[in-house]
Amino acid sequence: MFRPIPLTKAILALMLGIAFFFTACQPRIVLEKEVLKEAPPDHFALAEDYWQRGELDKALDAYGAYLKQYPSDKNSAVALHRMAEIYSQSGQYEKALDLLRKISRQFPYYTDLAAVHYQIASHLFSLSEYRDSVDECLKWLEEFPWHSLKGDVSVLMGNNLRALGDNSGAFKWWLRAESELVDDLKRQAELNEKLEDIIRTIEIGELEELEEIAADTDYAPKVYHRMAALYLEQNELEKSQNAAMALIRSTPEQYWVSAGRQILESIQEELSVKKGVLGCLLPLSGPFAIYGQEVLNGIELGMGMFNETGDAPDLELVIMDTKGDPELALTGLEELANNEKVIAVIGPLSSRAATASAKKAQTLGVPMITFTQKEGITEEGAMVFRNFLTPSREVDKLLDVAIRHMGLKRFAILYPDNSYGQFFLNIFWDRLEEMGGMVTAVEPYKTDETDFAEQIKKMTGLYYPRPESLTQELLAMRTPEEEESIIFPEEPQPIIDFDMVFIPDNFQRVAMIAPQLAYYDVLDVLLAGTSAWQSPHLIETAGDYVQGAIFSSGYFEGLGDAGGDSFVEEYKANFDAEPGILAATGYDTIKYLMEVISDEDVRTRRTLKKALLYYYFDGVTGGISFDSHGEVEKESLLLTISGNHFSVFR
Repeated sequence: MFRPIPLTKAILALMLGIAFFFTACQPRIVLEKEVLKEAPPDHFALAEDYWQRGELDKALDAYGAYLKQYPSDKNSAVALHRMAEIYSQSGQYEKALDLLRKISRQFPYYTDLAAVHYQIASHLFSLSEYRDSVDECLKWLEEFPWHSLKGDVSVLMGNNLRALGDNSGAFKWWLRAESELVDDLKRQAELNEKLEDIIRTIEIGELEELEEIAADTDYAPKVYHRMAALYLEQNELEKSQNAAMALIRSTPEQYWVSAGRQILESIQEELSVKKGVLGCLLPLSGPFAIYGQEVLNGIELGMGMFNETGDAPDLELVIMDTKGDPELALTGLEELANNEKVIAVIGPLSSRAATASAKKAQTLGVPMITFTQKEGITEEGAMVFRNFLTPSREVDKLLDVAIRHMGLKRFAILYPDNSYGQFFLNIFWDRLEEMGGMVTAVEPYKTDETDFAEQIKKMTGLYYPRPESLTQELLAMRTPEEEESIIFPEEPQPIIDFDMVFIPDNFQRVAMIAPQLAYYDVLDVLLAGTSAWQSPHLIETAGDYVQGAIFSSGYFEGLGDAGGDSFVEEYKANFDAEPGILAATGYDTIKYLMEVISDEDVRTRRTLKKALLYYYFDGVTGGISFDSHGEVEKESLLLTISGNHFSVFR
């Protein structure tokens, strides 16, 4: 059955249909989503992250990118500051300086501006722009007197002034820094070292400027002590005494009071020295007596003790016999220095006695001129001098002639088994190899030996027998001529595979060795030795066996001038012997000292020590002067034996 639709529902349906019809016929509208632009990268945050992680190259690039995009942003000053620090860490101070100055110009309200200006001054110092750095420091102190970097700026001021040579200014600023950095123990220690370094290194004039600056500080005693010591060294005894007294008054510390009193005692010791009294430490008995007596002969002759006119100089010589014993040498030295008040000491002669005495002479503050050949003896101190050729100079001269001028290449060494022989063995061998020579035989001997057959046979291949198996084999292969040699045997011939034999020993031993070398057919070989060969007794006892031999020396009478000839004649007349190198050295040493002491400015041991470093004396052994280490500046001669006399090797 049909049911009719209500009117209202029909109308609603009709309207929905019409709406659907029109919607379906309209073109379709598509709504698109909005595309957002990507935010720019945060270079500053990235740079800070790199900075925190220590990746400085990446941080530098990131800070640069940030500044390129935002040159005047709120973080731009920080970025510039970070870049400056990175450059400074790699030592690129010019680049860092440019950036720091840019901050100063463009960002006057930057919160860390005090650090920026301090770093500008610091980098100027690193670039050796000390004057500009000083100006920056002074401006900093005007602008930021309240800042915690004030102590650092004071240190920097001191560094600049020290570099500019203004030591008193540096001292003043470092003292100020010390008071401003009281809580920083490490910086306090560094400043203390800087302040003490100034006191240790500056000269007396600048120390006088420090006297007022250091007053009432812990550094006053140190300043006064160095002033007193320097005045004493310069023989300004009154000024030294005043400084020592000021030292004692400046502090209650027992250490400095004792130091001041020691200087006062040294001053009294200097004032008590007898200018006209010289000490002499020589072995006049015992195994070295022959050498000590020869030196003493030369000294006494030089003093004019045998002068018949009676016009000998007003000079006293106090002699102590060391017997070659180090202990006796030390006892004698103390007696001469402390009781006899000598102004200087001549001797000792032996190496052991000289070594012990050199250390003591330095402690006592008495100049000593020794004759030992021990290397390095003058390194014991500024009071120790040597007027004798060193082994190295002797060997250098000998080998220079043997290798470079004579063309010798192969060498044998026959040496005494004692410290003298062993030392010459080592230095000869070392220098020989440096110059391209070769050692083909080396043999030691005991110092009490008189028969050297065993050593000579070993050097020439005569000592070692052939193995039994080799002997049997040779017997089976012998010829008729060799059978005859068995019936009429001949002595084996020496194998001479060296051009020169070096014998570092005295003339007595050489006089025994040379004939035995000839006995075992060691012929046509050059014999060579040291200055210990130089004695006429060598020619008297073994002249035929040492013809053509060469040895180093520091003296030869044939080279002397009129004064040298006079010395030789006087020596012969008074001692009935030819003078050797020891006599000539003793003669020259006393003559030299007499001339130096005659200077009115030489009144104490210290002034004598200073004078020894610049006086020159023309003696019979040649010109005498000492270098800054106390070594005599003298060239070695080379002598040879020709006939019955010595002559200079040409």
